[in-house]
Amino acid sequence: MAAEGIKLDAGLFDTVLSAYMRQAEDTLRFYSADSRLNGLKYPRHEEENAVATFVRSIRIATKGFQEDPLWTPLISNWNRVESALPTFLDDLKAAVRKDNEV
Repeated sequence: MAAEGIKLDAGLFDTVLSAYMRQAEDTLRFYSADSRLNGLKYPRHEEENAVATFVRSIRIATKGFQEDPLWTPLISNWNRVESALPTFLDDLKAAVRKDNEV
């Protein structure tokens, strides 16, 4: 977003984090109820731990970005990945195909 000229300030980060946490809570509640209704086991504790881990990660990333907005590396595009690892996309497709066979 910063590369597109959007100002990323503390207020925006707080808003994104708050929106994520609210959505995550609602989603956990929905899937828990849906699982219970259908007699399925839902690992709510593990899901809540995953949400908490992601929230901590967002906070760490936010702090790092605010301290030095230019440090954060951009994610390489697929052309660059394929240039560095010519067989990567074929290997990835094969792995997905194999995973889907199970």
